[in-house]
Amino acid sequence: MLGEQASLLDLFSTSQTKHDLYERQSKRLREAKTQICSYNSPFFAYQIKLAHYGVTQGCCNHWDCPRCGAMRAKEEYGRMVEGVGILSSQYPLYMLTVTCRGSNETTETAEKNYGRRTNVFLTAFRARVKRAGGEWCYVSVTERQKRGHPHSHFITTASPGDIVEGYVLKRISKGKEAGKWKSIPALRSEWLQNAVIRAELGEQYDISLIRSWEGASRYCAKYLFKASMFEANYPKGWKRIRYSNNFPKLPEIKSDAFPLIDFHDWHLLGRRAAFVTVSDKNVLGYVQRSLSHSDTIVQLK
Repeated sequence: MLGEQASLLDLFSTSQTKHDLYERQSKRLREAKTQICSYNSPFFAYQIKLAHYGVTQGCCNHWDCPRCGAMRAKEEYGRMVEGVGILSSQYPLYMLTVTCRGSNETTETAEKNYGRRTNVFLTAFRARVKRAGGEWCYVSVTERQKRGHPHSHFITTASPGDIVEGYVLKRISKGKEAGKWKSIPALRSEWLQNAVIRAELGEQYDISLIRSWEGASRYCAKYLFKASMFEANYPKGWKRIRYSNNFPKLPEIKSDAFPLIDFHDWHLLGRRAAFVTVSDKNVLGYVQRSLSHSDTIVQLK
């Protein structure tokens, strides 16, 4: 479409990121390496070479665990970036943003209904794309806006099919004209406009054709590392990150690691290992005590 070609989104230039995502989050990730899982995930042993083993704690996958939340974010980051890269070689990609209605709705009401409303919107969108013979695939990250209401960023292969060049009014947030409204070029879709209204998501949406899949995936993934994503007070069933069923998965990593659940597992490790290495000083004492029945030497990496 002419409108799509004229309004490309280059997220390398629009991203607020000045440094690598992991570098900006290095403090949190360093802290995560020195903490123990809040949900008591089991430990695992893996062979390094011959009678030398390593011991590490598993990941509970809870976002509100200071240790495992950061690990979960890194894994989802990897899947998102790799998956978007795969899709970009086969289909045009779009960045789509939807949010809750305006300030006339409380945060509690918005959170309670956001999942249902988003499902209504996605079901309608999927049906439209499938009827047109298009490809339906997406990943989305949902976060809280400053006002507390849910807000979702999608990277998707789906197009509503009626995108044209248009304009939207946006309030200027900085500079001498802060607070004033300005008309800026944007892609518009009558179908999307009606769909978000029918789903009770308000009237706001934004869609752009992606030019740089690397920039787009990292721009969207950066929201996984916002401090608010690791809070515990999210509604039950809240999906911080969501994939369509056909979104590419990361390859499974084969491992001969075995869980250390009870005394018998630690006893087995003690018989196999002459040396055990741990990378977290906080679990060093625990591993030493668990292997005190053996002659195994436990050392910090």
